[in-house]
Amino acid sequence: MRQYFKGFTPKAFEFMRGIRENNTHEWYEAHKEEYREYVQTPMKELSAELTDGMLSVDEQFITGWRTVSRIRRDTRFSKDKTPYKSVSWLVFKRANDDWCDAPAFFFELGPERYVWGMGFYSAKPATMRHFRQMIDMDAKRFADAVSFSKPDNLLPFTLDGEKYKKVPSGMKDARFVDWYQRKTLYLVATRDNDESLYGNGFAGALLEDFFKLAPLYRFLLEASREPAV
Repeated sequence: MRQYFKGFTPKAFEFMRGIRENNTHEWYEAHKEEYREYVQTPMKELSAELTDGMLSVDEQFITGWRTVSRIRRDTRFSKDKTPYKSVSWLVFKRANDDWCDAPAFFFELGPERYVWGMGFYSAKPATMRHFRQMIDMDAKRFADAVSFSKPDNLLPFTLDGEKYKKVPSGMKDARFVDWYQRKTLYLVATRDNDESLYGNGFAGALLEDFFKLAPLYRFLLEASREPAV
């Protein structure tokens, strides 16, 4: 398999800190070649190297340049009018007008740390009702989907997402109470920027973590496709 990704360098984080502290058109124009060389190009190369593996998870994933974020912010509906992002990310998801309600894999690189994981950005209540129904109907299937984890230990991931104050009625398996109580959910790992980002082996390590989450992704995808009424 052709190797695209050669690694990030400390120059990427220097640029990100710079744009965070000097978020102006003038500063960006003076440093945009640094952005292209140290941030945008490696992120696109990382996406390219992940593509074959991610298509084996879901052949309907969007691939190519559309997986990588743009540096310009959309400020039309935001109180924050700073024009540029100080982080860069890539997302593997299906084409969907309602992208908030569909599961996706993500990797985000920032000035001091990086995060990666999978889940919903903001699932609809109907999607989460169906998710709970699916757990109730086939607890073994869900247990298999999260078999990468040990009880109370999702390392390197943390289960996150807003929770109801009370567990919704109808829960049949207390093992899954933390999942059952979520209004939306995602699994996320966070790490300070380190030398693992500098080598070309980072893509393989990231893909291995994404593969761990693939069965759960398919479970969430089904929940989002057939929401409960």
